[in-house]
Amino acid sequence: MPMQQKQNIKGFSLIELLVVIAIISIIAGIGFPDFIKWQRDRDLRAQQEKIATLFSTATTQVERGAYPYVRIEFVKDSSPAQIIVKGINRDTLSKKINSSTDPTCSISDFTKTSTYDVEEILSHTLNDKTHIPTLAPASSSGQKSIGSGGAICFSKGGKYFKQYGSADSQGTIVFDKSGSPKNNYVTVCHVNDNKCSAVSGNFDDDYPAYLVRYSRFGLITKYKWNSKIKPKGDWSSQ
Repeated sequence: MPMQQKQNIKGFSLIELLVVIAIISIIAGIGFPDFIKWQRDRDLRAQQEKIATLFSTATTQVERGAYPYVRIEFVKDSSPAQIIVKGINRDTLSKKINSSTDPTCSISDFTKTSTYDVEEILSHTLNDKTHIPTLAPASSSGQKSIGSGGAICFSKGGKYFKQYGSADSQGTIVFDKSGSPKNNYVTVCHVNDNKCSAVSGNFDDDYPAYLVRYSRFGLITKYKWNSKIKPKGDWSSQ
């Protein structure tokens, strides 16, 4: 029988394998921080969309006349964070208008007194592990409570538009470098961004920040903080 020729088969040496692993580790190390930032940005943008959708849904109910007066509440100290929308029917609103005081947007205006007076339209539960909605600047301790207790009320034509609690007392900012300062906004920040303050415009570059702006007539505009706008950054509409 003819002798079989030996095959010249070579594998990777240990040194070559270590070099390949080192190269892969370097590439992964360079790309991983960018991936983390992208994931944070995606999560925050998704929560901004959820809040904007809630505002749009609530004000649509008002314009259709289903609930002529609605209250959007950022529930204080809820965990996970909750936003609840409640509405009152036409008869209840008429009674309040014809009484000695107009609707105030306080919780007492939306306390159920009978089966048909007040109805919870919908609620959103937010992911408090990745972000936090705030209607007020960060406290001196650098920590923001989950839900601020602020509330916003809408009526058809904007006549009884009200801001309650921290929604009314939070600081004002100027949008798009023009116009008068406004406080009709909700800031969406990462839980680890202790520098988050829409008023001071002080944000950590590692944590993106978003904002939902609303008007008394239900117009919703979405913004993202752009640190590249000189001299100190600004909100860019989306």
